[in-house]
Amino acid sequence: MRSFVKTLSKKYPVIIEQGIVKKFKFPKNAFVISDDSLRIKFKNELPNHQWISFSAGEHSKNLTTVEELCEKLVKLGANRSSSIIAFGGGIVGDIAGFVASIYMRGIPFYQVPTSLLAMVDASVGGKTGVDLNAGKNLIGSFYQPEAVLIDPTFLVKLPQLEFSHGMAEVIKHGVIDGKFFNWLENNQDKIKQRDVETLSTMIAKNVKIKSDIVEQDEKEGNVRMLLNLGHTFGHAIEKLSEYAIPHGEAVAMGMIYAAEFSESKDVLRITKLLYEFGLSSHLEKPYTAKSMVGVMMSDKKNKDNKINLVLPQSIGDVKINSAFSSEKLEKFISNYYER
Repeated sequence: MRSFVKTLSKKYPVIIEQGIVKKFKFPKNAFVISDDSLRIKFKNELPNHQWISFSAGEHSKNLTTVEELCEKLVKLGANRSSSIIAFGGGIVGDIAGFVASIYMRGIPFYQVPTSLLAMVDASVGGKTGVDLNAGKNLIGSFYQPEAVLIDPTFLVKLPQLEFSHGMAEVIKHGVIDGKFFNWLENNQDKIKQRDVETLSTMIAKNVKIKSDIVEQDEKEGNVRMLLNLGHTFGHAIEKLSEYAIPHGEAVAMGMIYAAEFSESKDVLRITKLLYEFGLSSHLEKPYTAKSMVGVMMSDKKNKDNKINLVLPQSIGDVKINSAFSSEKLEKFISNYYER
């Protein structure tokens, strides 16, 4: 399966195919950036390229890691004619893409996602970046890859927890696109069985939904904010847990917060599908409303000291809503856990 993402800055292919990584002709002077565990697991996929890596996990998603990777590239002789292959999950893609966007003022890079979350979301659209102590993804750039190469067989042996976390982003796209939500409900057994043909179709549908939105709004001025459904609440949960709660799990909870806040008629239907894929809709030990809103106030989408939220009125009807006060959000979160 091959499609194209067409933005104002670049047109590039997304190829979904078994064995595509070994078949694809990367530039000879391309350097692979990955995390330490994936480097050990997948190095034979690209044996003719030099690999550099960092410690796996959100704790590495910072400017220190970026600097260390850039220093390694210099020592290996990477120059303006070099390129980078981001080989890994969403964290790898975010970091490697950001490195590519700033190294020698920008060199080409390729996305090779290995996790479901990265295949259906993080690898497409050109968002790159790292975290600050103040919050998630506050430093970064919009920088499109040369190509996205997806091998669905990588998902066959993906740990169940990682697969579930990726399904949070899949279901998010389903809430945005009602026809896709129906497809997910009707095909959940084959998805759970990791049927490669079904997974390929699912990934392709996700890529289409996301690329259609990105093509309208590459740099998140308006409609692209729809893709942040569940993320404003979710990023606060991640941050307050010190990233012990993974991104996908936090986004799943964030979607239910958003659906409850908008009094969506489909809260139970969304919750049921999340539950089918092992995703919780509630925190076992809730954070205080004040601490949640404190983190939400640093969200990039906010304007004039008001919190912007993406809210599902129903499945297939998602709206960007602006100008919510911190007081209103604190009241909602407090009442949410008192019910």
